[in-house]
Amino acid sequence: MKNITSLLKIIIAFIAWLVFAAGIVLTIIGVYEFVMVFSHFSEGLHHTTTSLMIIGLLHTIDLFLVAIVFFVMALGFFILFTNPEVIMPVLPEWLRIKNFTELKIILWEAILTTLVVSWLAGLVERKIRGDAIDLQSLIVPGAILIIAMSLFFLKKREK
Repeated sequence: MKNITSLLKIIIAFIAWLVFAAGIVLTIIGVYEFVMVFSHFSEGLHHTTTSLMIIGLLHTIDLFLVAIVFFVMALGFFILFTNPEVIMPVLPEWLRIKNFTELKIILWEAILTTLVVSWLAGLVERKIRGDAIDLQSLIVPGAILIIAMSLFFLKKREK
């Protein structure tokens, strides 16, 4: 039984490293996109340049937020399935994860922020292109509201 537990810890640690590597890849892509946003300075029209930069910066922030979700998830896996005494003392209080519920709450909060920024970037992009804002553009905010309410009730139940 001890061998199976050790094997599972190794497999989960490997998964956590892969999730961490995915966060690093997203961070690198975000840095690349951030640098590319400023390449719009070479274009001629001021209004178009500003619009492209706003959209690009919002998408870059979205990439960084998704990378943070991956980093927090990897850290949560490390804490929950490996030796937490090594990691826990150096973490801020809000990252001292004791169970899956706490990890889920932290991830929900990060994902909600990511969804809001992503929706905002899409909304700004549609507005700049001149597309009409219709009922379908309210689907994501509705989903964000449902997730936020679920998170609120989960936190209320935990207290």
